[in-house]
Amino acid sequence: MPATTTSAPSQTPGQTPVVNITAAHIIKCANPKSVDHLPSPFRLGPLDHFAHTAVPTDLVYVYEKPDFLQARDFIPIARLHDAISTLLNYYPHLTGRLAVDPSNGVRSITKLGTGVSLFEASCDQPLSPSPDQDHIEMTNLPGAGEALIPPSFPTEAMLATTAHWDPSFDEEAGIQRGPLLLIQRTQFKCGGVAIGYRISHAVCAAEGCIHLYQDLCEIYRKLSRGEAGILDRLPHIISFGADRITTPNEEAKNHAMEHPPLGYLVSSQPDEALGGDADKHMKSTVSSDTAVQEHPIAIADTYLHYSPFELANLKIKATNPNDPDSWVSTFEALLAHLWQQTHQARVRAASDQAHRMPTGDPKSVPTPSFWTNINFSHSNRLDLAGQSKGMGKSHYFPNAVLPVFLTVAEDDTIDLYDAPLWQVAKLVHEAIRHPETASTEYALAVTNWMCDLPDKRLAKVDFNLFARWCFVNTDWSKYELYGERTALDRVEAVLAAPPFTAISRLDGFTTFVQARERGGIDVRLTMNKAASGYLEG
Repeated sequence: MPATTTSAPSQTPGQTPVVNITAAHIIKCANPKSVDHLPSPFRLGPLDHFAHTAVPTDLVYVYEKPDFLQARDFIPIARLHDAISTLLNYYPHLTGRLAVDPSNGVRSITKLGTGVSLFEASCDQPLSPSPDQDHIEMTNLPGAGEALIPPSFPTEAMLATTAHWDPSFDEEAGIQRGPLLLIQRTQFKCGGVAIGYRISHAVCAAEGCIHLYQDLCEIYRKLSRGEAGILDRLPHIISFGADRITTPNEEAKNHAMEHPPLGYLVSSQPDEALGGDADKHMKSTVSSDTAVQEHPIAIADTYLHYSPFELANLKIKATNPNDPDSWVSTFEALLAHLWQQTHQARVRAASDQAHRMPTGDPKSVPTPSFWTNINFSHSNRLDLAGQSKGMGKSHYFPNAVLPVFLTVAEDDTIDLYDAPLWQVAKLVHEAIRHPETASTEYALAVTNWMCDLPDKRLAKVDFNLFARWCFVNTDWSKYELYGERTALDRVEAVLAAPPFTAISRLDGFTTFVQARERGGIDVRLTMNKAASGYLEG
């Protein structure tokens, strides 16, 4: 059974921590000429067009103040400001605003040099461990971490010129109102500091988000030592295929409209790639207008910790005992385990609820399904940073993930509820490594298809991400969150994880992240509160 923590109402019993925004700043490139080297508008690539424009990627780092520093000298706002400004010399496109061409749906970044937002905040309580743990957990932080990331709505304390997270568009101009990158520094009563940041998923996924913070920390450390803020490893910020996104010929357009790749559809109306229920969910979480918000189901926030020993045992159980040549990865074993555990909890909850009904009739069980992603940027796939081509040290910043999804139909031979784990893992393994949907050739076909569509907003994923009893996963466990690369003022983070937010609170959504314990994995899980009580771990 993994260690489990759930949302705590406060850090100190009987008190609710309050986080107040005390100041706000607009930050631009330290070198204003950095944006001059970019084409304007700065076009995004085909894989960037699959991300929903209202979805951010969020991450929170927590640092405990060391005894050798005063609170005012620990990650001071002035030095952080300078580090962000220098960072933007390497990511100058993030100072602009997202734009969508109304004629063809092509995304670009315009208004380069407008700037990103930095917020100063304070918390009236100290950092403290979770009640049942000896370390700090996201579930015990203010708002389960959401109070530590930049705000979604303006407050009176903000400067009038500072932009909050606002993914809405000026319909006349077709330009998103809010910045692409926002950072918040929160100081706790004990002197500890949290750095929370939010970046638009339209410009990068998890890997780019984490590399961005590693670069910020490297620059911060060098400025602290009086050195120039020069990165040892440059980011690759030009999106793959961006040069072809607006130039399809008529034959290519017609072929794209008639022959979408496996797993995709051509919509009859321009919309987001996830569309439908996704738009409804986004509107309910990013709008302050209660008229568009439906009464949501109660969601339980939970972090599960799996030690290296527990992961090794899961991998053994997930391997086919009847085939000595079969194998599954640790990721596949954990994904299969949690998918099955979540399904079993949902069935138990539905069964108990049915038995409490006057008729006693059980409710129909929705068709279970799962969704995860494959990162195609690495050297063994598309090699988008050119690492295997001798192009020097670099990391690819833009989006490079494509989804993998599977629905268990009624006529399938597997019963997700009763099947041994190895059968579920075999299903997951085959889906993730299917040659028709997981190969480099397939990724290129999807990329070319998006480039060739006459309107990029016609691209649709042939899967309902918001279907009942869908299990959604994003895997960050291979990315380095802890250690020296994210240390500030000679202090390593005691917690690094995505917070629980209104947008991430889906029924059956998991994120795998690197644990503090070497070789371990932490899982951020959100699911229907009524069913979460039946989760056996």
